[in-house]
Amino acid sequence: MSEIRQPHNNFFIKTFSNISNTSDFIKGVLPAEIVRKLDLSSSVIEPAGFVDDSLSSHLSDFVIKMKTKNGKKVVDVYMLFEHKSYADENILWQLLKYQYLMFEEDHKAKRKFRIIIPVVFYHGHGKWNVKGSFFESISVPQYLKKYALNFEYIFYDTKDFQLSQSDSFGRNAFLMSALSLLKEHGRMNTEKFRTLVKYIKNSGLAKNEDSVLILLRYFTMTNEVAQKDVADIIKSELGEEAEDIMPSLGRKIYNEGREEGLQEGIEKGAIAKAVETCRNLLVAGLNIDLISKATDLPVEKVLEIQKSLK
Repeated sequence: MSEIRQPHNNFFIKTFSNISNTSDFIKGVLPAEIVRKLDLSSSVIEPAGFVDDSLSSHLSDFVIKMKTKNGKKVVDVYMLFEHKSYADENILWQLLKYQYLMFEEDHKAKRKFRIIIPVVFYHGHGKWNVKGSFFESISVPQYLKKYALNFEYIFYDTKDFQLSQSDSFGRNAFLMSALSLLKEHGRMNTEKFRTLVKYIKNSGLAKNEDSVLILLRYFTMTNEVAQKDVADIIKSELGEEAEDIMPSLGRKIYNEGREEGLQEGIEKGAIAKAVETCRNLLVAGLNIDLISKATDLPVEKVLEIQKSLK
């Protein structure tokens, strides 16, 4: 049931747990002067041992470690990824705590503190109006700045993405398709979907059935497009390649979707109870993230319920 209600998180993890996708994303998003000094071929996904229970519902257990390649001394750099589908005012606090937990690991191991670069990946439809640095969030006077803790994060908004940006992301067809789907989630109509399928065909990605399945399954879970329209577009745009993958696509996307829908129906009573509990906790003034964790409702749903109370 968690996959039904958290398709964005699952899709994000599937996309960026592939080190090739993550490396190409970093090359396209980080400032060029930083990318030039990173050895992206050394990139590895770090285990999430530093995440404690209070943060277990978040995605900042996703850390990429890589080495620098310039200068006399090679050092390790850690990219701390946080994925958001809404403008979260607590982002700086979350990033601060994640970094503290990582530094605490270093302290306990009696090693030098590591270099951490926080990266916020945002694919919400609204404007991101959250401060970009810790200084900005607490309004530190100029005369105190040299004594106060500060950090800022690299921010990427999928609203800035276009399929024509292939050079920016190393012509990585899966990454490009994933970014397009994350950008348009919930509002990708048949014409936009046709454009994406054409891209999948022209890029050669259509030959990789597993990758196409991941992309189309996320599409069907996050957009309201008739099954017949989806099938017609795939057949007309992919041609002969569609004949080989359509039976598998239909079975794995729609049959699994129906099974999940049945399970969701069985748990409908539990969801209704969770919504009622959510309303009560909102009235009591609890934090959005804590309510999400307590009720097992996605943050987007909690925010939706919050709006309905006003």
